[in-house]
Amino acid sequence: MRSVWLNLLALSAPLFGAAQGMLPSVTNLSGFDGTVNNFTITSSIGEPIITTLMTQDVILTQGFLQPEVLPCINIEFRYYPNPAPEEITVEAFGCEVQIESIQLVDLWGRLMPGITLGKNNKVKLRDLSPGVYLMQVFLTNGTSSAIKILKVEN
Repeated sequence: MRSVWLNLLALSAPLFGAAQGMLPSVTNLSGFDGTVNNFTITSSIGEPIITTLMTQDVILTQGFLQPEVLPCINIEFRYYPNPAPEEITVEAFGCEVQIESIQLVDLWGRLMPGITLGKNNKVKLRDLSPGVYLMQVFLTNGTSSAIKILKVEN
């Protein structure tokens, strides 16, 4: 009976990815262990499935289990000078992210057209009226954050 299970799993191996190279810190959602005499089958379902068959002589693991990707919480923003008369520099640090784009909104909720992230992460403010603005910064990891900007007279 053992050899039937091992042969069946060996023949179905191309249907699964090899799990041997995956990180050991993978989170499993559910699974089971089953033992008959000296034969143990362990299956854990994460994304999508990984299966281990064991005898006294052989351990065979097949499947593919995705590691859990947790959101990064260590992102820091620097923006200077603030208040700014003509331009402001915006930088993001941590989690290997970069600034993808920005939007500038006044306190009335109006989107300021023509405001873009320029070379060296500089944003030109000289055409704006003095006041308080909110800059929405969009990052390459899909997250965003709002920064309060004070534009002063040139």
